Amino acid sequence: MHYEIDILLTDLRHTIADLGKDGGLITPAVYDTAQVLRWAPPVEGIWPALDWLHAEQHADGGWGDPATPRTRDLPTLAAVLAIHTHCSRRHSQEAVRRGVAFLARQACYWEGDLANDLTIGIEMLLPRLLEQAVEQGLAIDAAPYQHLFALGKRRLELIQKLRPGRGTTALHSWEAWGSHASAELIDNDGSVGSNLAATACWLHCAGEHGASAESRTAAQDYIRRASLATGLGIPGVVPSCWPFNRFEQVFSLHTLYLGNLLTLPQLATSLAPQLDALEHAFTPHGIGYNDCFTPDGDDTAASIAVLHRMGRRVDYTALQHFAASDHFCAWPYELQPSVSVTAHAIDTLRLIGKDPTPYVGFLLKHQLADGRWPGDKWNRSWLYTTWRVIAALARDYPEKLRQTAYTILAYQHRDGGWGIGGSSSEETAYALLALRSLSRNAIRYDGMQESIERADRWMIQNYRPLTHETMACWLSKEVYRPRRIAHVVELTALLSKHPELTEGREDPD
Repeated sequence: MHYEIDILLTDLRHTIADLGKDGGLITPAVYDTAQVLRWAPPVEGIWPALDWLHAEQHADGGWGDPATPRTRDLPTLAAVLAIHTHCSRRHSQEAVRRGVAFLARQACYWEGDLANDLTIGIEMLLPRLLEQAVEQGLAIDAAPYQHLFALGKRRLELIQKLRPGRGTTALHSWEAWGSHASAELIDNDGSVGSNLAATACWLHCAGEHGASAESRTAAQDYIRRASLATGLGIPGVVPSCWPFNRFEQVFSLHTLYLGNLLTLPQLATSLAPQLDALEHAFTPHGIGYNDCFTPDGDDTAASIAVLHRMGRRVDYTALQHFAASDHFCAWPYELQPSVSVTAHAIDTLRLIGKDPTPYVGFLLKHQLADGRWPGDKWNRSWLYTTWRVIAALARDYPEKLRQTAYTILAYQHRDGGWGIGGSSSEETAYALLALRSLSRNAIRYDGMQESIERADRWMIQNYRPLTHETMACWLSKEVYRPRRIAHVVELTALLSKHPELTEGREDPD
């Protein structure tokens, strides 16, 4: 057993030491890659990236994760437009035809009211792509997206009213509404809104509006460096957002906090420089997912919890910038609230001795009849959202979570894991950490310990320190995997089965 612990702790120490390195490690994005190919193709040539794009098409003709249907329209339409723009080969035009047919079958997913799990900016991005598809002669019916169009109109009116500058959320989707490529929009990292599609579109417009050579070079270099973060080494294949070094740092450390590993002596040396950097980066307004982007409520709440738990200096009042009536927002002027952001804020308020009661009702209002909380705008997995709510409510509202425990157990697969579709290490880790949090707060069922032990066995049997899963749960403009965060989640769950590491390390009342 000590051999197993030593291996896991060694892996975790190395991962902690690398947090934030090279801007963060992240999976490639179909949507942003397609937009880069359309607007700012790599100087090395387009064909390797186009081949990658072809390979990402599924048998049903669409792109994106089949487990989350409404995340697929945007990458599919972007890929169709990129291939249609560059390729006249027969198999490429067949890929376009299959993509268009796939979109026609997606109509049923857009009927009725819109939920709070829409991907970032889709209410503006998809209508813009549909306009461009019509311009290219592609017959795609826009009628199913009318509710989305209405939401996008509200968003665009808000943007016109606020007149956002660089480093703001509106610039993250600049390709949906921008046209004048001012050099003032370029951040210190060379990006427009820390986003690849927005930066590529800006570069295209910059050629028409005579932006300075210096700003164009900075943007081109940004796209090149961001491509390296995917680990594929294919020019033009890029992630959705980058850099996200603070997010990688904050949410990895916050996971250790939730798993009662943050104060573990064996991790102290690796954690010290990360905590120093986080303490230094935190501002009176909070912290963002990188140092160029505006602070957000999610990273701010998680950072305060981590720094407070470790006895570090932190301005608690920063969290109140994100309070919005009955919930907490990631950024002001959000049209769709987030359960997970509010859960993080509630847990942090409790930790620092503040009253979270005014916000608890928001979480309870969004609880499903079977005790779960659905995936939200930042993570598609209901297990993630439910775990984070459990962490926030288990001490003070255990009676609200008894059905939750039963339902988590009911969704366990026969092999011992959890996951949308088949079992995955990251979602099984979410479930394990949720169940252990419930158990610590005396919320138990007959057979619960046996289920936990089955999951522990599945996790260790599928542990691969050098080859990680590609399954993605996190949401930006499409589904993605923040590789180091996901690995820390998995390692935390693997180590949580050893009581000698976690007992007595709970945060104080």
